[in-house]
Formats: sequence, C-alpha cells, structure tokens
Amino acid sequence: MKDTGIKTAEEIKLGKINMPPLSQQAREAIHGYIRSMDLKQGTKLPREEALAEMLGVSRITVRKALADLAAEGVVFRRQGKGTFVNAASQNITVTFNPVMEFTQMIQKSGYKPSMKLLDLKLVKRNEKVREILRLPKEETLVEAHKAFFADEKLCVLCRDFYALSLVGGLEAYDQLSAYEKSVYPYIYEKSGIKLKWDKVEIGAAVSTEIEVFADYLREQETGVRPYLYLKEINYGEDDRPLIYVEEYIDTSIIQYHMIRQKDIDYGKIERR
Repeated sequence: MKDTGIKTAEEIKLGKINMPPLSQQAREAIHGYIRSMDLKQGTKLPREEALAEMLGVSRITVRKALADLAAEGVVFRRQGKGTFVNAASQNITVTFNPVMEFTQMIQKSGYKPSMKLLDLKLVKRNEKVREILRLPKEETLVEAHKAFFADEKLCVLCRDFYALSLVGGLEAYDQLSAYEKSVYPYIYEKSGIKLKWDKVEIGAAVSTEIEVFADYLREQETGVRPYLYLKEINYGEDDRPLIYVEEYIDTSIIQYHMIRQKDIDYGKIERR
C-alpha cells in the first residue's frame, strides 16, 4: 500500500462518529487531533477527504467542522494550499466563543473550582426580565444568586433568571435549592431543553457599584475591585430566550482571550 503520510484513525485515536450533531463531534475530534500534533514539525492538517475517512463522516461534515474552527481562529484555510493550525491559538485556555461553564473556566485557568448558592427565590413581578424572556404575565420567575471560587477565592458573582416551569415547577423547586451546580444540566434533566447560544452585552463595574451583591461583598471584605460585567440572554435549540444572566467576573483570575478575524477596508488605500 502506498504511504500517503496520513496517520490512521488508530494512530490519532479518532473513533467513528455516529451521534448527532456530527459537525460538532467532528470539530471536537479534529481539535483533539490538533492538540496531539507537534506544531514544531508542521501545522498543516490532512486533506478533507482523509479527515472524513478517519472520522467515518462525509466531507461536508468535515468542511463544516473546519469552518467552525476557522471562525474561532484555531485553523487558517488557505485557498489551494490546505488547512493549517494557528499555533498562537493553542495557548488560549478561556475564550468568549465557544463559552464554557465557570467551573470549567476556573479549572482551565489553573485553579480548583467551587460554587456556592447564595440565594434562591421566586419572583412574581419583574417586567424587564419577563419581557426579555418573552414570558406570559402568569409565569413565575426563579431568581438565583451564585458565587464561584478559584482556590476558595471569590472570582465570579452571578444572578440568573428563568421560568419556574423550565425547572419542573413548584414540585422540583425544593430540589433546585439543594443543587449547587450549573443549572443547565438541571434544566435538561427536568425539561429536555439544551442551551445552544447566547447574546452578550459587555461592560465593566467595580465592587462598590454591584448593589445586588453589596451585602455579600462587604462580608467578604474584598475591597474595591474591578469586574467584567456581562449581561447574557441564553437561547435554546428553537432560538427561544430561556435564561437571563448578569455576571461579574474577576479577570485577574479568569482571563479571556480570542482570535479575531480582521475586516479592514483597503479599497481606498494607495500603496506607495
């Protein structure tokens, strides 16, 4: 057999992909292959057809996976030359997109994560959030306040709002108060709904301005500290808004990075 220089599936430890969404699984498998590469020896990936054969999927699926990785800045696709790994992207541990849960971010930042549920209550009236989540007037909201820690040091404060029906109604509410983990798998367990994407507004705040957590911050005696302030609307698979979140993040602990594509208008510039 002719040696093509392409590793077999066994050599790169990529199994066949059978569960949807295939493009997402292919993306993760290719990302794993990239992490196993010695980038000092070369950054070029195998051809699309070779990757498709390794993974047991179609070239269309591989092409979509590579397009997603290119959008994240993990790879560069060069016309007529192939697909190359962006070596600079491999040092990035926490990104804005795709987004991880805070416990994952803290762990990837080199700390031991933990979380504490500070408050959980039912809210009858909050027209701002009700409008954001497109909920009827009779729907009761759940408001949850959480703190995340890195090696027991406070690094994130979070306020979540979502419909009571999303977590199984009043019957499941007591269980929720004892559930000190991410609410996303809990929602999936109770409603079969997965969160797929979010819309984020980015701002900044200092600890003395965070009124909703003012008492807790005074207890912690953290002093005046700057926080990255994110307002998020989380959407489900049917693009329906499901959770509204306000997050305050200490970026001295969780440091976000991202690769951005340039969109510069060179049309009116004359080279000399």
